[in-house]
Amino acid sequence: MDLRSVLAESVLFATLPPPALDALAAIAVPRLLKSGEQLFAKDDPAEHLYVVAAGRLRATLDDGFVAGYIGPLEPIGEIGLLSSENRTATVHALRDSLLIQIRRDRLMEVLIAHPLSLVAITRILIGRLRQNQRQLKLNSVRGAHTFAVIPATPEIDSVGFAQALHRQLSGFDTCRSLTAADVDAELGESMAHTPYESDPNTRLIEWLNRQERNHRYLIYAAGSSPDPWARRCMRQADRVLVVADATTLPLATPMMDALRRSGILATVALVLLRPAQTDGGDVLAWKDQTGAGTHHFVRPGNSADMESLARQLTGRALGLVLGGGGARGFAHVGLIRALEELRIPVHVAGGSSMGAFISALLASGYTSHEMLHLLRETFVTHNHLNDYMFPRIALIRGRKFLRRLQAIFGDRRIEHLRLPWFCVSTNLTRGTAMVHDHGSLALWVATSMAVPGIAPPMIYKGELLADGAVVNSLPTDVMQSLERGQIIASDVSTEGDIRAPGIEGPDPEGLLHWAGPGEPPNLRDILFRTATLTSESGVRRRAASSDLYLRMPVGGIRMLEWKRLDEIVEHGYRLAIEKLTEARERLLR
Repeated sequence: MDLRSVLAESVLFATLPPPALDALAAIAVPRLLKSGEQLFAKDDPAEHLYVVAAGRLRATLDDGFVAGYIGPLEPIGEIGLLSSENRTATVHALRDSLLIQIRRDRLMEVLIAHPLSLVAITRILIGRLRQNQRQLKLNSVRGAHTFAVIPATPEIDSVGFAQALHRQLSGFDTCRSLTAADVDAELGESMAHTPYESDPNTRLIEWLNRQERNHRYLIYAAGSSPDPWARRCMRQADRVLVVADATTLPLATPMMDALRRSGILATVALVLLRPAQTDGGDVLAWKDQTGAGTHHFVRPGNSADMESLARQLTGRALGLVLGGGGARGFAHVGLIRALEELRIPVHVAGGSSMGAFISALLASGYTSHEMLHLLRETFVTHNHLNDYMFPRIALIRGRKFLRRLQAIFGDRRIEHLRLPWFCVSTNLTRGTAMVHDHGSLALWVATSMAVPGIAPPMIYKGELLADGAVVNSLPTDVMQSLERGQIIASDVSTEGDIRAPGIEGPDPEGLLHWAGPGEPPNLRDILFRTATLTSESGVRRRAASSDLYLRMPVGGIRMLEWKRLDEIVEHGYRLAIEKLTEARERLLR
């Protein structure tokens, strides 16, 4: 490897003059890091600077939170090195990676000899720190560019699937698909099966690294058996795609055993080939068998499904997050109508409270027109929230509303939805948010909408779960953690919407002896407001986690004003059509 060429192309050293690059190359040494191997741990002293020549690494904090990914030509540990601080995160190799290592004391000698280089590096670091954090995270997600296609069972045509994925990725950028036969044709017979601990392995690694540098995306297609080439595919990939037949039961196969024993840290995604008009099969058992963290459905031969998969794998998908806010949430339907008219596809959806309900309708395949009809029947024509009871636990039983949700969604399970979806509830026992991405769709939507005091909390594993908006009214953070791409967030919360105009106080009985204009806030208004309490700082945090943030114009609309359905939808549509028209090119680029 030409160390100087890599350093000259790197983010940190690209602007340095030739003499400084020559000096850096003279003190740099290559370092090979195997998949799963740790580079350094949090609090370790910063003794070296690293630049990724090939591969991908992941930085994590003590609680397991992923702080970021480091890809080719990016530096590792540069700030801690220059500030003499200990490491702030633990870094592992997600896949076999080749690094350039430079000792701190030798680097300082070069910078002292070339002081203008230190100025150039400092400017680059300051510029990186000033960059939009949301864009940095998005760029980090999009850094995945090598994919391994692994068949869960020998009957799966992994090479054919890799070719179909290749056709989609080629529409984004340069792409190449590699099989063992391709490697042997280029390098000689049996080179694809070269053992790691052998002399020819260096030649194979260098050739594969050249392919990665020459192509934005590289697909490694394993064969039907867990041979050395299949194991290399697993170790070379930023993401491992395990392809299985959704209509069959999970099986313990030698390939799956090899995957479990590989020790890789790369994300494993399950791709289930699912013909139209069939259910999703035993998704949870398949995920357990493969160790996959996520799953995708693909109809064989369906180019739209393959495009959606390709977008989600490369951070080019579009996620929609809908917030909670009672009747104000009807504005989300206006947003969905605008998305339909502008032909902006949604690839992942989720929400909280009313946003959970409407995003679940979207994930189930309902159009905005059909949603409007269902919402009118549910909240206006027939009020399914009027099974009142003596308020020992809540004002209503919630039984009537749950039956309504079951009539709409039937026995659908979240993990069977073709459009990936989640909702959020509040664990009142622990005071934390809970994310629901599998199980009964109707049941978890009802839980996400169970406003404390209005409807009884759900009991689950001895704990009480209630409306998700209590702690997370707009879960853009959950969507961001899925690492699928850009996020549109629709917020229907309002600040200070419960008031007592004209009453100065303090008056402890002001609501009991109302002297203000109009109607005083009632018990349900107060409970709804308490359950969806928001703040301007919370709004700013949610906006920062999205790529297009819509603060819906729902001020002055009370949370239980169901009969203003059409008006609220129109408000949402007008704002959404304006903002989406402006952002359409960026969202679809």
